[in-house]
Amino acid sequence: MINRFRKFDWSVVSASVCRVHSGPGIWLIRPVARRLTLDVDFAARSRRLAIGEGQSVLIASTAGAKIVSRDGAWRFQNISLFEVAKLLAFLECCLGDEMPLPQAKCDRLIVVPTGLNARKFEAWLIGHVPDADTDAQGLFEFARAQECYWLVRFLLQEGAAAKSVAALGKRYGVSESQFRRLCCQALGRSLKRELRLWRAVRAVLNVVEGRESMVDVAMRNGFSSSSHFSREIKELFGISPVQFRRGGK
Repeated sequence: MINRFRKFDWSVVSASVCRVHSGPGIWLIRPVARRLTLDVDFAARSRRLAIGEGQSVLIASTAGAKIVSRDGAWRFQNISLFEVAKLLAFLECCLGDEMPLPQAKCDRLIVVPTGLNARKFEAWLIGHVPDADTDAQGLFEFARAQECYWLVRFLLQEGAAAKSVAALGKRYGVSESQFRRLCCQALGRSLKRELRLWRAVRAVLNVVEGRESMVDVAMRNGFSSSSHFSREIKELFGISPVQFRRGGK
């Protein structure tokens, strides 16, 4: 599985140096030494945060934050807000969770295990979705307040049935061009390419979990024929639908 958070490395900030993070974003912070006291200035409020030994903190903000330490160096990693919101939307939709009520876009300070880093973040997030504790729930509420979360939930529910991007945009309440821009920002790629991948994933799940014929799976997921279905799956994943059903053999 491709780790969507793997590409971000640690950056170190010396004591007394003010670091300004532009929002919206999520930043994972860890002390270089054992303990750390941070002054965190959001647009509407300020917080002083003590990070003890064995702790790290996630700072999530829509407008960005100014961060300075008076008593030690610290390091941070950027965590993609769009990827967090997109992954959470996928997981909650797959679990059958009802659409949550819109959340207020409040800044969050979330204490997390010290061993957490960008490479482990996806597994940590997935592990907390079914039964989120208080700290993880704070991050999820922040992610649900972002438009990209709602856009992905909308696409998962409406994308397969829509006949065109213009129809999707109209149903979402914006122009086609604006809808394309929103999707590109939230998905990290063009809408057409993303919907193509989602359709393929849904079809592969039907193949693996069900007993329908390849023709039936192809028709149910909007492919023109079983050969079109087979060709598309092999192009995207490297193996055919039949091989998926046989466990990759």
